[in-house]
Amino acid sequence: MYSKLKTTLFWFILIQPFLDIFYLYQPPISILLKFSPATILRIVLVGIISVMFLWANKNNKLRLFIGIYTGLLLLYFIVHHLNAMQFHSLVDGNFGYSITGELFYIIRMVLPLIVLVISYNVRFTDNELESIVSWLVALVSGSIVVTNLFKISLASYTNQRITGNIFNWFFDNRHGSYFQLASKGFFNFANSTAALEVLLLPLMFYYLVKHLNAKNIILCLLQVLAMFMLGTKVSTLGCIGLLVVITCMYLFFTFIKKDLVFKPLTLGVLFLFIILSGVIYPDSPAINRTNFDAQIQQERDGNQDKVKEREKKLEEKSKEDNTKKHKETPLIKYIRKHYGEYSINARFIEVSYPYYDDPNFWKEIMKWPIQDRTSFRKLEIAMLDRVKSINDNPKDDLLGITYTRMNNIFNVERDFISQYYSMGLIGVVLLVLPYILGVIYLMYEILRHFKTKFTFRNTAFLLGILGILGVSLYSGNVMDFLTETFILAFIEGQLLVRVKRQSTLTKRKFSLLMPTYNDQDTIIESLESIRRQKYTDWELIIVDDGSTDDTKLVINEYIRRYHLEKQIKYIYQNNSDQLNALSLGSQSVSGDFVYIIHSDDTFQNDRVLLRANQALSNDETDGLLANIKCVDSNGQKIQGQTTLDYLGNSRQVKMQTLWLGRNLYLDFAFWKTEVFTNQVRNNYLLWNTPNWLDFEDGYVKTLNLENANFDVINYRVYEDNYINSEVGNLNVLNGELRTLVSLLGQYRVPEYKLQYRIFRLFNKLKLLSIYWPIAIKKQTNKIKASEVIGFAIQKRVSDFNKQPYLKALVSYYQFTGERTLQLTIPEDLPIYKGADMRPFNQKMIDGQLETFYIELFEEMQQGFTKIQVTKENRKQWETICHFLNIEPYVELEMRD
Repeated sequence: MYSKLKTTLFWFILIQPFLDIFYLYQPPISILLKFSPATILRIVLVGIISVMFLWANKNNKLRLFIGIYTGLLLLYFIVHHLNAMQFHSLVDGNFGYSITGELFYIIRMVLPLIVLVISYNVRFTDNELESIVSWLVALVSGSIVVTNLFKISLASYTNQRITGNIFNWFFDNRHGSYFQLASKGFFNFANSTAALEVLLLPLMFYYLVKHLNAKNIILCLLQVLAMFMLGTKVSTLGCIGLLVVITCMYLFFTFIKKDLVFKPLTLGVLFLFIILSGVIYPDSPAINRTNFDAQIQQERDGNQDKVKEREKKLEEKSKEDNTKKHKETPLIKYIRKHYGEYSINARFIEVSYPYYDDPNFWKEIMKWPIQDRTSFRKLEIAMLDRVKSINDNPKDDLLGITYTRMNNIFNVERDFISQYYSMGLIGVVLLVLPYILGVIYLMYEILRHFKTKFTFRNTAFLLGILGILGVSLYSGNVMDFLTETFILAFIEGQLLVRVKRQSTLTKRKFSLLMPTYNDQDTIIESLESIRRQKYTDWELIIVDDGSTDDTKLVINEYIRRYHLEKQIKYIYQNNSDQLNALSLGSQSVSGDFVYIIHSDDTFQNDRVLLRANQALSNDETDGLLANIKCVDSNGQKIQGQTTLDYLGNSRQVKMQTLWLGRNLYLDFAFWKTEVFTNQVRNNYLLWNTPNWLDFEDGYVKTLNLENANFDVINYRVYEDNYINSEVGNLNVLNGELRTLVSLLGQYRVPEYKLQYRIFRLFNKLKLLSIYWPIAIKKQTNKIKASEVIGFAIQKRVSDFNKQPYLKALVSYYQFTGERTLQLTIPEDLPIYKGADMRPFNQKMIDGQLETFYIELFEEMQQGFTKIQVTKENRKQWETICHFLNIEPYVELEMRD
């Protein structure tokens, strides 16, 4: 149920932009259904998610909290309604209070808080959050940019089609002013969309710093362009300000706190976005609007003689007999005829708070300076203050004048203030204050644990939350809008749970596993790179895989020289290959994290373990994928090798299926000990499949890994490398085929060879971040699998027919008939696993492989689809089939 809840919440957040389409809130849809169908759908979906959450969560304290809160909310609504019934004003109808509308509004305000609670209790990994943020940016910013370029966007201020796109801003000024050029795509309100962009921008740029790839650069570019296209001050100035703040944060966490590794390219990209913003800014609609407003003000109040004459007439009319009720007094007539000259919005004075019901109020407004008369927010607040003063009910401060009345006057474009007028202080505490309390807690917790929780990630998320809350106070149109509040609640809930549960331990122990075989000439250099680490809480477990040189002597002498008996443990075993040596060493692990370092490699510098400890502070992370620097036999750098950006999603698994079973990521990684013990040791050490994939129980899953983003290892490359030998090549191929066959058993890739070539092209261009292979979650049929497996083998071993096993494997998959194999397993037969591939392949090359396997190869060449097994030997056959890479395509049939 938890998994289904998480998936449902994931998609619920992603569909929010679709539910904010302008046309869903306009007639005839809004009239036909009375409420927007988007709002009704949201209520239903939150109801479903809530039921799933309560079903999955048995926390009695949480249920008690929900019960108490619900009770308080119900009590508040009753008192709120009773207070609303005592309302009176100068306007007929008292602004149309509706208990149904009021209840509907309270429900709307509660829905995001429900999502906040659920989000806090349903943890998404940072990689999953990157996927969510990326999709939101693509949907929101991408749609704004595309509709702007094709000139089909709605204008931000008029809801009409725009008359010019972004290129017209610079090259053709005949396409109109800001209200014809500012574009909001097809979204309902420009201001609320701008607020959402302010929330998402720091998050998207955090992921750009984390994964500097083509996808994130494109998404950041779309977001910057969209924020200028929106044309609001919030989006335009917010974009520039946030870019500067994020760049300063990057420099702080790089050079002062030293949590990040400085990368000139990353800083260069950030500066390029700031420069781009500076280029666009002077010609943007927001600046156009500022100039337009200033021009209007100058035209209206620039001539002081006219202003004085206008004020004199106003005073004269106000002194005449204006006491007649329900008749047009001289003041009313004057206001109706001249209010346009005072730049007062007709919607306010004619509809929201009619001048003929309270002319003295509007007379005082007309005396305001023009910058105040043209400020919507000041007028909105002034009207509400007047209504409250006429009602003269002290309880309004606590319970509000109701949302329906306030909305029928005008929805104040300053959140928190708006909710204060509509719901009172009690309503604000119940329905709005939780967001603020969450932020206060986050700031306190992050600053209190400065070393561990004051991170670039946490501060970027907090900056986004503070940004949207700041926008809601400055320009409003956020807290009453569900798309923005749902996404805000989700992000805040995720940050709260991350910060709350993030480890405050500053030092944890690293267990370093070092397999060695005849490396007496290089192992001292490896040991020195460990001993010199600034981070000293480590243990080293060396497993000597039957060395015949002086490796043992060299190690023991080094231990004695530096008194490292408590930190280094030496284990000797008869030669049985590296993976078995690592499995043996893993039994002595006592640290919090595990890392495998080979005896001919060295740590890149003395800060590797220190940086790894910082990067692994997130409790939800399973491990850390490392970058390497390839060096020659003399330690001279050949090239750097950065592992691909890891996200741990289905797209990644599909690409792995397409990559002939070859590991998309480097084998060098730090793992949490429990993950290493429960998943990595079986899948990687025992079966030689990629360390980030978990094939437990026959289902492929990805581990929650992060990219180290710093060089970890100097990896020595030379001609005598194990992988360059015949047996080494076969061993590597064995692991690749096992990965490939296991994935083909679960995924089908149409036009495999064509997609493979496309993949190679994107890989060479370093554009894999925007490449999405086509794959279906369905087993590849045997004929297609035969083509793929043959293709993979030929890429590694062109003369595979000379190898009995490879020849048999190709023939096995080419067989399309039906045949049952009956073959007896000898009692003393060695059952090989992935870790045993080296002795298996060596015996096969030397012609010393057990007769049973030779016979099995012959049977594979003939082909079969079933194997008759007994209860006693079923497990043996399962292991044999898995080792020989036929497991998904053979049926084990029980024999009586």
